[in-house]
Amino acid sequence: MDSQELPRYATEPEAVIVETVRQIEPGLDEHAVEAVLVTAISKRPQRRDLARVLQADPDLLTSGRPEGPRTIERLIRALREHGAERLELPRCGDCRKDLPLVGLGNGLRICSRCQGRRLNHANPCAICGIKDFASRDREGRPRCRNHPPDDGRDPLEAIVTLIGALSVGLDRAVIREAVRSVERRRNGQRRLLWALEDIPDLLRGRGALGPPKTAALAQELVDLGAVGVTIPACPICHRTVRLEVGRDGLRCCMRCWHASRPQLCALCGKSRPVGGRTHDGAPLCASCRHTDPFNHRACAQCGAMRIMVERTQHGALCGGCRQLPESVCSGCGCTAPCHFAKSPAPLCKPCSEKAKPREICVGCGGARRVNSRTPEGRPLCGHCGQTPVPCSGCGRLRRISSRSPDGEPLCRHCWSKHPAARRPCTECGTVEQPYDRGRCGACVARQRLRSVLTGSRHRMRPEIEPVFAALLRAKPHSLLRWIRPASPRHAILTALAEGSGPITHDTLDTLQPAVPVRHLRAALVAGGALPARDELLAQLEAWLPKILFRVEALDERQILRTYITWGPLRRLRRRSTTKAVTYGQIVGVRHEIKTAVRFIDWLHQQGSTLTGCTQDQLDAWLDEGAHHRTLIRSFLLWTSRRGHTRPLEAPTYTNDFGQEVIAQDHRWNLVRRLIHDDTLDTVDRAAGLLLLLFAQPAGRITRLTTHQVTDRDSTLTLQLGSEPVILPPPLDDLIRQLVRRRQGRAVTAPLDESPWLFPGAYPGQPLTPYSLGARLRALGIRCQVARRSALIEIASELPAYVISRLLGFHQTTADQWQRVSQGFGAAYAAELTRR
Repeated sequence: MDSQELPRYATEPEAVIVETVRQIEPGLDEHAVEAVLVTAISKRPQRRDLARVLQADPDLLTSGRPEGPRTIERLIRALREHGAERLELPRCGDCRKDLPLVGLGNGLRICSRCQGRRLNHANPCAICGIKDFASRDREGRPRCRNHPPDDGRDPLEAIVTLIGALSVGLDRAVIREAVRSVERRRNGQRRLLWALEDIPDLLRGRGALGPPKTAALAQELVDLGAVGVTIPACPICHRTVRLEVGRDGLRCCMRCWHASRPQLCALCGKSRPVGGRTHDGAPLCASCRHTDPFNHRACAQCGAMRIMVERTQHGALCGGCRQLPESVCSGCGCTAPCHFAKSPAPLCKPCSEKAKPREICVGCGGARRVNSRTPEGRPLCGHCGQTPVPCSGCGRLRRISSRSPDGEPLCRHCWSKHPAARRPCTECGTVEQPYDRGRCGACVARQRLRSVLTGSRHRMRPEIEPVFAALLRAKPHSLLRWIRPASPRHAILTALAEGSGPITHDTLDTLQPAVPVRHLRAALVAGGALPARDELLAQLEAWLPKILFRVEALDERQILRTYITWGPLRRLRRRSTTKAVTYGQIVGVRHEIKTAVRFIDWLHQQGSTLTGCTQDQLDAWLDEGAHHRTLIRSFLLWTSRRGHTRPLEAPTYTNDFGQEVIAQDHRWNLVRRLIHDDTLDTVDRAAGLLLLLFAQPAGRITRLTTHQVTDRDSTLTLQLGSEPVILPPPLDDLIRQLVRRRQGRAVTAPLDESPWLFPGAYPGQPLTPYSLGARLRALGIRCQVARRSALIEIASELPAYVISRLLGFHQTTADQWQRVSQGFGAAYAAELTRR
């Protein structure tokens, strides 16, 4: 039902009552009256009933008539204590005295004395006929004080004797206190005695046949260590729960009692157990009760209009804001918010979900945990139990995520855009969709990150505070995924919190797994918690011990280590002081080192060593393998000069510039696709055009910065070499988009604005050439082959000097490509394709 169709006493009962009271007592403050109302009548259904009655007959507050609910008397007494003068307490319908009206007679409220007088007159003693009702006998007949049942024997001592005869292992005094703590009234003790006499094994599992206090007595005896006493289970569902109601002559749980009394739901029309009612008393099933605006209240924490599941001193809480008490989970052993926290077997939320029994879902046929049931009681899993309905926002058949204030169903996507989904954060006041218990994602991320970095300590150690500040720069929702308990980064951060000393690069180098550590390192560098370092060079240095370990001979391993240290590694370190080491340089060094290791391993297989290697053996190894084996030349020249080997000669490694190209018409087809296909990502289109039109390698494309772009509105230039290149449309517009966006998939924003045109997944770092190559290969563009084809055509049309200054190539490289283009001719690619 639409909330606008509900009567005002159902949607705003407090406002109706306050307005009615202030019409009579205008001197009372509005907020004071509402505070007294909420304190005196804490249950909202009672306030709704009172608002309905007062809206129809406000004179009940001043006439003194003993009519209406008892909440009228409670409200008047509370308001008179706070200064109300015109309100009149209702008088007893029989004696007309100003006393608490606890009973009801002939439709009027009466006091306890008049209620007792009516009870005595209606129940004369079955023995003498005197109208002095005191109790009832086994047959339910009234008895007076002079003729008590069982000739006046003490029921408490009789119960103690019967329980003691069961050999439960408890003293009479302990049993007496247990019975008295469960049932203090003499009439109640007498009913327990009669049940124990009629059913001797009542405390051994048949408690469902006894009075309501039987289960409580069995529980109390078991807690005291009684032997042979069994807590009764529900006779229908066989669960060990509270047996609160009766069904077919047996005590049963509330769930089974509701299941035996289905009614037609007023909203869905299905015959189901009653889970609630509408404002006019019509029955509702449990599912429709959750969707009926009449049963929604504003959560005291998040402010959402939902079903309330818990009452606290600060107000009622919805299911999302309810905080379970922390305890040690009996399933996984972790300390977390748990269900049944005060029981011997508490369970955290994940373990509680796993503990649910599995049944065969009638929807999908799988053995799943039961989330709901059909009207016939057949099980449904969580997926099949959520029936898709038309979303009021997009009109599509979707599963409902929430409802608008008017009760209209909304899918998850439409709800996230609805104004009602945005509320002020209970901590910082930011207006956005709450993430958890009324708090925004940033506040939740801050609290959870602090908890992770505190660890088992009571406070965060000072060395870890820069890490905390750096990670807080991350996007809140991404950070929350980072630090969830199942994430490997959670274990890494916990290890840092439990450690000692400052957080350095060396500290992170000792942690595993490598990929999450790499992400964390980049986030800390971007946030200023760690100084920047050349990560490609650091990864190479970490890789070297693993590859050197493959050389079994210690002397040869030492020779190779010395060469690497004073050869390629020294060159890279010297370069890193002036400019960043490129990905291609690192790959080249790796290939060179792997080639040396394979050559030494081949010598051992031939029964030789590096020191005893001959020129014939070297020539044989070079002839057996691919062309890249000539990379061994630098290593052998170094060993020959230092006397580690004989003088050995290997050919110089040369790159076959025209070894594989694509046809120029195919290249231009790729260019046309990148120009006209708007469905492709801007990064892929811009990078592909720079590769196909300007022959830029992937390593150079990924390191382009905004400082190399000059936008003069009409023209846009890009500094690839010493002279800027004017970019043609639509490439200029694509570069403008990259300049405006400059945000990759990194979760953390660097302290300084990122200058990279192609930002990567690591904060403050560009896209790696390997990742860019993979993206272009998905579009059918092979980077090296396409670059060769572009260079052949460019070199055939432009002088080498112009290529060097515009495209950033060395003059020697430009000369080589010009010779290649002249040797093969402009139609070389087409001819090679036809061959």
